[in-house]
Amino acid sequence: MGIRFSKLDPEKDEVPTKGLMFLCVLLVSWANNFAVNNINEKEKKFFAPYVVTCASYLTLANLSSLFGLTPPMTNLAVALSMSIIVFVILQFYAMKYQGLKGRVDGLLGPVKGVSFLVFPISLISEITTPLAMGMRLFGNIFSGVVLGGLVLGASNLLVEVIGGALGTIVGGGIAVIITAVLVHTIFDAAFGLIQMFVFMMLSMMLTKQNMAIESEE
Repeated sequence: MGIRFSKLDPEKDEVPTKGLMFLCVLLVSWANNFAVNNINEKEKKFFAPYVVTCASYLTLANLSSLFGLTPPMTNLAVALSMSIIVFVILQFYAMKYQGLKGRVDGLLGPVKGVSFLVFPISLISEITTPLAMGMRLFGNIFSGVVLGGLVLGASNLLVEVIGGALGTIVGGGIAVIITAVLVHTIFDAAFGLIQMFVFMMLSMMLTKQNMAIESEE
């Protein structure tokens, strides 16, 4: 959006070397290269914005608890909405590159004699694969939030028992330090970024697999 509003063409104009515009150009260049390397040059116009959108949304969503907010991915409906997005992308590109006949043949499997057994399994796989991706997001982020709350409560209780009258004050201080520095850093920052990268990579790998073509060099 920054590049669009500035009417800057990174391929023709001189690219700035500092400031916000430099970061915008850097991000767009990375997304374009990422899309080309993992899909192909032809589909770059769709997958580069998808990469930026997916990475930005999941990063902000998974790190939101650092600012005292509830991570959206702890809501199962929000996590499953990501599954729906991936499902639509997979089916669209499978139909676009394989065609209706190729798509049906792929679901039936290479051995015609057992097609009646392979077909329902293939249909289930088409649904469960993106579903599992959304459930993975939900499970990992939700478990981090629950574990953070347990550590906070346990640290308060432990210091209250040891510290006596001053336990509440001391325990609260130590609990905040432990939760903010250790638990949030590990389960919100590290795990949140890892889940973002895994989700993005899986969606692109599955899409490329459904396209049934090799990426253009």
